[in-house]
Formats: sequence, C-alpha cells, structure tokens
Amino acid sequence: MRFHVRSRFVFLTIFMVLSIGLVSAGAEGESGEDVIDVVLADSSWDSILVHNRIVAFILENGYGGYSVDFIPGDTVVLFNGVASGDIDATMESWHSNYPEAYQEQLDAGTIVNVGTNMPDGPQAWWVPRYMIEGDAERGIAATAPDLESVDDLLRYTELFPDPENPGKGRIIFPPPGWSASVVSEGIMEQFGLNEAYTAFLPGSGASLAASMKGAYDKGESWVGYYWEPTAIMYQLDMVALKGSEFPAAKVDIIMNSESYEQKPELADFLSGYSTSVAVNNEFLNVLDSEVDNAEEAAIWFLENREDVWTAWVTDEIAENVRAALQ
Repeated sequence: MRFHVRSRFVFLTIFMVLSIGLVSAGAEGESGEDVIDVVLADSSWDSILVHNRIVAFILENGYGGYSVDFIPGDTVVLFNGVASGDIDATMESWHSNYPEAYQEQLDAGTIVNVGTNMPDGPQAWWVPRYMIEGDAERGIAATAPDLESVDDLLRYTELFPDPENPGKGRIIFPPPGWSASVVSEGIMEQFGLNEAYTAFLPGSGASLAASMKGAYDKGESWVGYYWEPTAIMYQLDMVALKGSEFPAAKVDIIMNSESYEQKPELADFLSGYSTSVAVNNEFLNVLDSEVDNAEEAAIWFLENREDVWTAWVTDEIAENVRAALQ
C-alpha cells in the first residue's frame, strides 16, 4: 500500500514536470500557434536601437507568430551573448573593433555572419571644421589652421585643456566597455600622446554626444572619438584627423549558429536586411529632432522609406506591415 501511494506520487510528479516542460517550450499566440521568441542585442548607440525595433515590427506584424525582446549591454558582453546562444542576433556587429574575438567564435562555429547591414561605418577622432577653417557666419576664427593629423595634436595641447590635469590636453574616448576604446588606446600609444594628453571616458554614448555637441554649439575646441551613422554627424560639420581612422568597418548582422539553424525564417529575413550610412543618418536625425524614441523612429522609417525595407520581404509581408502601420 505504501509502495502504491509513492508510485502514484512519482507518476503525478513526472506528469506535472512534463506538462510544465511542454508549456515552457513555446508560448501560444491568440491563434493557438506557437510563438517564436527572438532576442536581439540592444547596444547603447541609437542606430542599433532603431534597427532592432524595425526588425521587431516586421517580425511581429509582417510575419506574425513572433515575439521580440531586447537585452541591453556593452559591445563585447552582447557579442559573447550571441556566441553563447543567450541572444539570437546582433543587427550591428562592428567586429573590426574586436577582430580576434570575432574570428575565434567564427572558427568555432558558434556564430554565423548572415550579411552586411551597412557597407561602411566610418570611425575616427574628429575635430570641428571651424577649428581649422574658421566660420565667418558664426564669427569663429580658425584656432588650429594646420591641424590635419593625430601627429599635429602635440602642437595644439593648449586648445584641449584637461581641467583635472593642468598642462595636459584631453581627448574624449568612447565610453567604458566599448571595444573602440581599446583601438583609441592604441592610437594614443602609436603617436606618443600619453605624456601630453589624458583619455576621458564619458559614462555613456549620450554623454559622448553631449560633449561634442555642447562644444560645437559654443564654438569651442573639441577632439575625440565618434562614428557614423549618427544624427550628430548628420548635423555637425566635423573633420576626421588623419591617422585616427579605424579599420574600415563593414557593419554586419551576426546570428547565433543554433538560432540560424533552428529559426530559418528569421535567418532568411536578416540575410536580406540591408541599409546604408546615408539612410541611417536620415532616420537618426529624425530620432534626434522629430520623435521621442527608437520605436517611433522605426515607425517613421517604415512609413517613409518603403523603397528600402520592401526589398527585404515578400509582397504579402509588406502588405501586412502596411496594414499594421495604419
């Protein structure tokens, strides 16, 4: 009798575990069909935030049967998340900034490069053009007419004073955790700038942008890292210093290899996803000046740049997206 009760308890326990497993394996949508969960790497710069929400809108409304979520974090951490399978994909892999880690995971077969989002993403150290050429309209005289390259910075230390280190200049670096900061450290060492300059790491991408725009609006000197596509580079007239240009960045879309195999429809969609720096600068300017967040910028893109996104999907999916936008 005691054995019979225990056996029944074990049976019920196994049944409950199996039932829970079946439920957790895939949530059901309103139609009763399983919903495919997709997780995207939500890095801290604006363009990838917009791309992620473009992808989410098309998957959830155009294809249907998808639920998209985003995981925020730093570049390398999120890349490792894709490699481990915690994240399905990143829409902007700037892996020229971390080539060894990228190649290691590619060789190990943990990731798949499904295509190029943007063919060229410029990265460099920049200064305002008015420092070199002046700006008569704003009444700004040229303060560094011979400033062309990183080498020249040693002659203009006093133009970029570090308030915390008198006698030294300050170069604005990428935020902590960005792989671009490692490349910038290499530039500092290569050109012997460490004795004359300090590297200042702002707390976020927003702080980096505010630093450059704040100086530009006041007509002040500024030197530091930035990249395209961005709204600020659409709005401001900046000059890249020779010798500071990062290796040409092909900005690719990377998927976890298991996700690539297990979610072929997603892989097919992302492999056809393609934009340009000019298109990104356009919607980023809209994000900065016309709408409140990345989701609204994604909606603007879908409403105004059908010439771009309809090339990624079938006519049926495009119609579904249009209907959802109504």
